[in-house]
Amino acid sequence: MMHHVVRISDGLGNQMFQYAFAFALEKKTGVKVLIDPLFWGTSLRRYQLEEFHITGTKRLVGRLQDYILGFGPRNGRRFKDRYRQYLIQKKFKLFQEKQIMHYDADVYKQTQPCFYFGFWQAPKYFEEYYEELKKEFTRKEAVSRQAQKYQKQMEQVTSVAMHIRRTDYVRQEGNATIPFDFYAEALRGMKEKLGEFRLFIFTDDKQFVKECFKIREYVLVEGLCDLDEFEIMRQCNHHIVANSTFSWWATYLGENKGGIVYAPCTGVWSEEFYPKEWILIKTQTEEMAVNC
Repeated sequence: MMHHVVRISDGLGNQMFQYAFAFALEKKTGVKVLIDPLFWGTSLRRYQLEEFHITGTKRLVGRLQDYILGFGPRNGRRFKDRYRQYLIQKKFKLFQEKQIMHYDADVYKQTQPCFYFGFWQAPKYFEEYYEELKKEFTRKEAVSRQAQKYQKQMEQVTSVAMHIRRTDYVRQEGNATIPFDFYAEALRGMKEKLGEFRLFIFTDDKQFVKECFKIREYVLVEGLCDLDEFEIMRQCNHHIVANSTFSWWATYLGENKGGIVYAPCTGVWSEEFYPKEWILIKTQTEEMAVNC
């Protein structure tokens, strides 16, 4: 029986794009699609899709086999890679993404088993299965008590989630952080459309926000694991996203695809990356690390 395989890798947002692509690929072609999560002991990222009620759980390499290849908790990347290269060369045609964040209709025209390698970050791949994907990405476990406290705050107000991503984006060359000018413009737009609202900031650099963000009052979401932050962000009424797949998915899976949404249009994060309902603000990433 013919089947395709889609590689699952990197952080949660990228994993969700890859899975959504695999889900839609099977629906559109009628060919069984397996997933291939590839992670290892020393990676900062881990496989997180199993935290959701996904139905596409059949893997190219089984859990036990992967454990043996990696010798348990040690770093077995070399052995895992070699085995997968052997399988690809023997059984599949390698179909590599041609251009990130752009739709490629050729993915559906393959007549032999393919191993799909890429990120597939264009909603056009899976948009028609939106309601099904919302169910696929329903989390199995309830959020923590601390997260429930934030939920109660949000229930009493018109909530706006704002995501500020930094960490690996802060570089002397190729800095990918979004300047505060973008957030200020988005907040003005929210004010015009909503009137009063409560701003909840989600960030991977909480100290930076505490010291530098002075545009308006806010509630800093902290003390949560990344999956709890994802769920809380998802439940906000409206959103201001970063150039990040994490906030992209938390927003996209929210009510009415995030309500009123402002997003940065910059570089590779172009129009094709975003749903047509979102409001795009043309901006530039920072060229140097932000100092305040």
